[in-house]
Amino acid sequence: MVVSKARQVEVSQRRYQAVQMRIAGVSPTVIAERLGYSGAASVSKDIDRALQKAAKQEQMASEQLLKLEIDRLDRIMASLWPKVLKGEVNAAETALKCINRRATLLGLDLINRNGVADGDMASLLGNLLLQIQQRHALPDPDTDSILEAEVIGEIEPGDDL
Repeated sequence: MVVSKARQVEVSQRRYQAVQMRIAGVSPTVIAERLGYSGAASVSKDIDRALQKAAKQEQMASEQLLKLEIDRLDRIMASLWPKVLKGEVNAAETALKCINRRATLLGLDLINRNGVADGDMASLLGNLLLQIQQRHALPDPDTDSILEAEVIGEIEPGDDL
């Protein structure tokens, strides 16, 4: 069934009025009489739909905001990471703040490496750093710092080092 824009606006306005009246304490029976609903059950059903729609929209907005904040932290971390690898203390401190913020936003600060909620930050930070390195294709300072090595010769017993 195709509903015209005018009818959609009318339904939306009536639904809004019904919700506002119900919030003000007006009974569904009175709302039905005043707004032209077929009965109190129709009013309750319409109000439930409105509240469900509002909750869904709020949830979607929250998820979008969370994604935006995580993306911002990713960009900040990507710009800081080369400096962290060079050992710059200020960059490392700022990176740690980013990591802590991400852990808080994602609820990671509430679980440990065994999945138990007691805040084992050491394992969370290690996993988070690994994820960031993988996401941004950054080298692992422990394994990727030696790019090339040349073997000069073997050391014989008695050779001076």
